[in-house]
Amino acid sequence: MNVLDEQCHAATRDPHWVEGLGDMTMRAQGGPMRRLWRSAPWSRNPLMGGFHRLETVAVAVIVAFVLLMVPIAGAIGTVYYANSSERAQGERDTRKQVGAVLLEDSRPAAPDDDPRIPRESDYASARWFVDGVEHIGRLQTPSGATAGQEITVWVDADALPTTAPQSGIHAGLDGVALAVTVWFISAGSAITALYVLHRIGLRRRMAQWDREWEAADHRPSR
Repeated sequence: MNVLDEQCHAATRDPHWVEGLGDMTMRAQGGPMRRLWRSAPWSRNPLMGGFHRLETVAVAVIVAFVLLMVPIAGAIGTVYYANSSERAQGERDTRKQVGAVLLEDSRPAAPDDDPRIPRESDYASARWFVDGVEHIGRLQTPSGATAGQEITVWVDADALPTTAPQSGIHAGLDGVALAVTVWFISAGSAITALYVLHRIGLRRRMAQWDREWEAADHRPSR
């Protein structure tokens, strides 16, 4: 063992030297918060370019935006649910089911028929009564229905055929779906914008490194 090896071996046995080495390692690595602080836009690190600082600001803004959109999307869904519930309640108050008797055999709907009747369904003329008043019109019918057959139809406040009223559960599901959709679209758009910004920054940094390497290759050797 030479003199240098003996000195190194002796140094490793010194507890103060070992402790000092550990402190130096901890300071070099730093904790997560310290590394995060060093990557902040206000960092004086000369290796951080202006675009890199812009990316850091964009990340903070987008994270705040995504979190802020949670209550906003919830509020939008709540408003839609309140309006839908009110509309559904109005439909339940004004619509009712009555019996109707078919005046003819059902047949497939034609393009010149009532536009409210789906093209893929059958229809037939029918008679129904609301509050003792007779009404005659075309109704959507089961396939193969025959004259004289009685069916059930929903009518509105004017005794005209209409659809079944919307339920409160359906309105609630629509409100939740709208809130989730608004949040996903907002968050997705923000994250997409951040990804595009990151790719632009990456290309800028790669181009800058290429220019620096090229400049270094053309420097005269000493």
